[in-house]
Amino acid sequence: MCRIDGKWGWLWDTAGHHWQLGPGGPFAETEGWAGQQGATLRAAWYEPTTQDEDIDYLDDYREAFGDEAWYLERGRGAVLISDHGCGMAGRLIVVGPHRGEVHDRDCETESPFEPYLDAKGNPHTFRTWYLEWLERRESAAR
Repeated sequence: MCRIDGKWGWLWDTAGHHWQLGPGGPFAETEGWAGQQGATLRAAWYEPTTQDEDIDYLDDYREAFGDEAWYLERGRGAVLISDHGCGMAGRLIVVGPHRGEVHDRDCETESPFEPYLDAKGNPHTFRTWYLEWLERRESAAR
């Protein structure tokens, strides 16, 4: 965790890329995400072209603002809680309708955030995810 422009955020690699922890606005993977991206692009006098299959304007956003800005927006509202290597990471969602859920994301392929599911197929909350993780570690230690 570190300070970014006076606010808290996460350093996600050694190249200095940051994800700002911003509670305002929609989180990626929600209905309002593409609308916010479109509005941001239009405010910068850039007319969005076509949404990609992941319900956002990735190519337009990158062209208008660069990779760094897109990554900052994409991860805003998610706290890194586990790193599985090879670009795979778990994040606690802290804003929007998925607040409190733990989601996974493959950063190498720019895939959507996907919820971790428990044995019953329900999205994990931080509590259920942590308790399951702790049980696995205790079992492995025995």
